[in-house]
Amino acid sequence: MSFEWGTIVKSINWTLVFNLINFAILLYLLQRLLFKPAIQYLDKRREAVHARIQAAQADEEQAAALVAEQKEALSEARKRAEGIVESAQREAEAAIAASKTEAREAAERILEDGRRQLVQERDRMIAELREAYAEITVIGAERVLDREIKIEDHRRLLDQLLEEIDEERLRIES
Repeated sequence: MSFEWGTIVKSINWTLVFNLINFAILLYLLQRLLFKPAIQYLDKRREAVHARIQAAQADEEQAAALVAEQKEALSEARKRAEGIVESAQREAEAAIAASKTEAREAAERILEDGRRQLVQERDRMIAELREAYAEITVIGAERVLDREIKIEDHRRLLDQLLEEIDEERLRIES
């Protein structure tokens, strides 16, 4: 087979031209149908990733702020709790002191009442003893005199006897 150089160049040129045209059409179609949508998709994806990163950073900053705020609130709550505990302790101490004071005062009142009752009981017993002593004396005097004494004489003798007993007691206590 013998080919002529001119036919080969003509056939190569047309083939090359058709191949170049086909390649250009293919590039145009790929550019139009595949590359542009793919690049747009990648751009959107990049923007979405970038937006997520920014949102994550903002959330992280917000979380850090919330943690700081919670720490501050916890610190304030602890301070308030300590204040409440201290206040309760002061109030308890004051209540204990007031109770002790009231108990002391009540004990003193009870002791004073007891002393007063003892003094009254002693005075009553002394008075009873004086009366009994006076009656015994009168009875003894009646027997000795073998006669009855009048009421006025009886009273006078009792008063005189009581005065003598008081004088004797004062001498003994002195």
